[in-house]
Amino acid sequence: MEWSTRPARPDQPFGSWADDLAAAFVRLEPRRIAGESFAGAISKVDAAPVQISQVTASGHTVVRLPSHIAASTDDLCFVNLQLEGLGRTSQRGHEQICAPGDLAVADTTQPFEIAHRRDFRLFCFAVPRRLLPDALFDRPRLGLSATETGRTLSRTLASYAELCLNGRQRATTSTMIGTHIAELIAHAPDILTDMPAERVHTPVLLSMMLDHIARRSDDPDLGALALATQFHCSERYVHRLFATTGRSVGEHVNAERIAVCTRALLDRNSAHRTIAEIAFAAGFRDISHFNRLFKRHNGLAPREFRRTALS
Repeated sequence: MEWSTRPARPDQPFGSWADDLAAAFVRLEPRRIAGESFAGAISKVDAAPVQISQVTASGHTVVRLPSHIAASTDDLCFVNLQLEGLGRTSQRGHEQICAPGDLAVADTTQPFEIAHRRDFRLFCFAVPRRLLPDALFDRPRLGLSATETGRTLSRTLASYAELCLNGRQRATTSTMIGTHIAELIAHAPDILTDMPAERVHTPVLLSMMLDHIARRSDDPDLGALALATQFHCSERYVHRLFATTGRSVGEHVNAERIAVCTRALLDRNSAHRTIAEIAFAAGFRDISHFNRLFKRHNGLAPREFRRTALS
């Protein structure tokens, strides 16, 4: 089964995507992250006892609401294997950040949110909840990309998914594969160790920190110390990671804040807000510092920029 959505009308940014998601998975509400064009595609195959799907889409968020759950009899868990992009799954007050090769669990019997800020691709394994241990839902940490054993498991799951989605094997083979996938997922936590952040692959941890900055740039206290606390590593190690990007932590944070302010100053719906209000809401504490940074990034002072843009 396949679904594909490419909306043609700007007032319907997702087209039939909500209905496509409901047909392929369960009822979910898509929400925009940025004002960019959207396109999405889903391929799905049955490999009882699991269902395997491949999702490729532009960045957006999907939310499972209490109203969806009240009208549903589904008792499934989605186990998403990230292939491209960076994903964030939030449920029960716990947040899972997934780089390529990592797993994230979402229980459809409770509200959740899955967010991708940019284009992404993933395999989704829909597994009956009864086949998974309760421990898998207790603040799961499934960063498979952090260890060689985890990466092997990730490659195995991806190979099984590709084999089933090509549709060339017999039904009995698909059933055997589906059963094995469910067993591998159920035992995934057993093969992962609780390692310090310094032992996670540098590109993965750096991507997680950059995503955190993109989502939390309005926090005035966001910096190297806050990142070290969030990701359980030393402040010195955070600085070492960001040195590989050619920009400091502060420069990344300020660039994100300036981008937020630039969008606000271009938005006619924000014309009633003062420049100081926009700057402080974005996380700046010093308006003079903001003015200098803004002019350095955009070539004009904020007031001139707004006047030119809106005229």
